[in-house]
Amino acid sequence: MYRENKPTLIGPYDHPDIYPGPRPSSSFLYHKGKAHRIEEKENVPVEKQIVHYARGEDVSGSLAFSSSEQYTVEELVRKEGLTPIEDRIPLLAYGSNVCLAQLRYKFSLNPDLNDFILYYRAEITDTDVVAGSFLAPYGALPAVIAPVKGAKTEVWVTFVDREQLELLNRTEGSYVLREHQNGKLTLKTGEHFERVYAYYYPHAYLRQGSFVRFMDIPGESKLPSMWQADLLNELKSLIGYGGHREEFIHELRWNGSLRKKMTRMLKDLDETFDHPDWIEPNGFHTLKNMTRSQRKRRP
Repeated sequence: MYRENKPTLIGPYDHPDIYPGPRPSSSFLYHKGKAHRIEEKENVPVEKQIVHYARGEDVSGSLAFSSSEQYTVEELVRKEGLTPIEDRIPLLAYGSNVCLAQLRYKFSLNPDLNDFILYYRAEITDTDVVAGSFLAPYGALPAVIAPVKGAKTEVWVTFVDREQLELLNRTEGSYVLREHQNGKLTLKTGEHFERVYAYYYPHAYLRQGSFVRFMDIPGESKLPSMWQADLLNELKSLIGYGGHREEFIHELRWNGSLRKKMTRMLKDLDETFDHPDWIEPNGFHTLKNMTRSQRKRRP
């Protein structure tokens, strides 16, 4: 089983215990199969931040190894001939799309896609990342964003062009896009955006009368936290599976009959919610069409 110290080279598609996956310790650019650390300088806009560009093959890139090659984000965007940052849409990432091994796997399936994706650490209040009441194809309970008063949760803001957004919309299943305008999300650099979008699915796993947050995700919350491995152990017991754990994990991914049985059980453990901070959007705004500001970062 995987709990603490999850390996960076293994993602949820390799084993569901990994979900949502280890979180990088800094903002980063994912490009050409690896991470490139972003410095997170306070009061510096996202396009002016410094990227430490890695040339090795390790997926952790300059998050784990030093690099003397440095560019601003906007310099790299111009160098690659990509959509400028001001023409991109701010989109929240909070589940396995922050896991480096998961990113490498997804882009290996679509080698023609440009994998230039910025990830900026941020904090959001009154929102937590909790287990959903349904199964992902790889056998994990995936993440959803839910209303939790007083919570302070680490999330990540990416910046996508409209083509990337359309592609993501086709891969997010039952999730729909919602918009946040309540000013409760700020990057670690202190930058704040008038609007941020996120994939939203209002169905959480209810355990002993409470939502459950993920141990992997930093934050402050009144909710209990669990590892995915322990959530799956509980589901194995609840459904009465008598075989070994790894047999259960295998069947959960490949046995259609067991998956249907699990889906029926999870429907009885579902809590439907509405998050007042996330509303239906009226179109999708790029950075140049919204206000931006800098807020003093809390010590």
